Amino acid sequence: MRILVTGAAGFVGRNLVETLRCVADGRDRFHGLDSTDELIIYEYDRDSSLEELDRYCADCDFVFNLAGVNRPKDTSEFMEGNFGFASVLLDTLRKHGNACPVMLSSSQQASLTGRFGNSEYGRSKKAGEDLFLQYGAETGARVLVYRFPNLFGKWCRPNYNSAVATFCNAVAND
Repeated sequence: MRILVTGAAGFVGRNLVETLRCVADGRDRFHGLDSTDELIIYEYDRDSSLEELDRYCADCDFVFNLAGVNRPKDTSEFMEGNFGFASVLLDTLRKHGNACPVMLSSSQQASLTGRFGNSEYGRSKKAGEDLFLQYGAETGARVLVYRFPNLFGKWCRPNYNSAVATFCNAVAND
C-alpha cells in the first residue's frame, strides 16, 4: 500500500508518519494492515516540490490530507493554505485519474456555528470540506472528512496548538 501524507512535517502529520513507520517495520501490529503488504509512505510538506506531489498522486493508494494553515501572519493565508492547496492536491489526483480514498483533516470550526460563526479559519476549512465532497461526488472517490475538536500528543507545542500542552508547560514552569 502506498500512502501519501500531506502536511507530513506538521504536528498531526509527523505523528501519523511515525505510526505508519512503526506499522511498516513491524513494531506496531494493531492497525489492521496486512503485514505481507509493503507499506510505502510518501511525505509531502511545504518544502516539497510540485513535481513530488505529481509523482505521489500518480502512484498513491490513499491520501491523508493533513496540510493546512492555522497561524498565518495574514488572514488571507487561511483560504490560500486550507482551500488553495486542497484544490492543487485534488486537481493533481484528477489529472492522473487516481480516485483513491482521500481523508481531509478539518476542524470543528468548520461548523461555522456558535463561537466559530465568524472565523476566517473556519470558513477556509469549510471551503476545503466542500471541495473534497464535490470531488468525491464527481470522481466516485471515497472522501473522509474528520473534524478534530482538540488534539494533544507527542510534539504538541505550548501556546500554539494545544490547551493541554500550554497548561502542562505552565504547571511545569510554575
